[in-house]
Amino acid sequence: MQSNQLHSHSWRGDKLRVEIPYTRAGVAQHVVISGGQTCILIDAGDGVLRDLLAGDLSPQDIDAVFFTHGHYDHMGGLHTLLGFMRMIGRTEPLLLGVPPRCTEVLAAARTFMECYPESIPFQIEVNELPPSGQVNIGEMEVTSYPVVHCGSIVGAEVLDPIPAVGYRIGCGGETVAVTGDTGMCPQLEDIVRDADLAVIEATYESSEGRSRELLEKVHLSEDLARPLGDLAKEYILVHKGRRRG
Repeated sequence: MQSNQLHSHSWRGDKLRVEIPYTRAGVAQHVVISGGQTCILIDAGDGVLRDLLAGDLSPQDIDAVFFTHGHYDHMGGLHTLLGFMRMIGRTEPLLLGVPPRCTEVLAAARTFMECYPESIPFQIEVNELPPSGQVNIGEMEVTSYPVVHCGSIVGAEVLDPIPAVGYRIGCGGETVAVTGDTGMCPQLEDIVRDADLAVIEATYESSEGRSRELLEKVHLSEDLARPLGDLAKEYILVHKGRRRG
């Protein structure tokens, strides 16, 4: 079931529930996935704490945060989220699932722990996920898939590739796929195929006028993302950029 709202979405399956309190390319994205008694967060962009609380989603319920990559709009809210958990006296451990060598997230987690070495009441476990790695957390099984994602800034064209992954999350026979930010790479079909819901990045409104390099190495367009979505039972297009008009 797709939402008519541009920056937030929700979905309910039999076993899994998905809340996307905010998603916008270059600003922030965070995806909350719940199943049974387990709740995970995929990415923690700027404003994640505010957006969770505004949507009546409790940060205290989050068992793990899995990051797709280290760009600021996907991890910029991590320090704030950890700070809030420390302030309210969280005691349950928190897993941070990170792509290998994802320096931005690793540095933010390390800095937070160095700032408060004696006063964090919960354990922060940082797990660098191997390519095609799998983590079981509560009732959920989280599988990571390497994807292709390069940086790009105005005037610099396409930059070097960065560590980036997509995820398949399973619970009770139901599956949610999250592509993360990615160009058009072969792994995408494996990530989304037969998922009950696929959450697919579609930053560009159209591939028209975009270079092949940009679409293969940086971001998807809606006309490329929709055929991918058809491989799943349902799909939501997220991380959209500015639209014409």
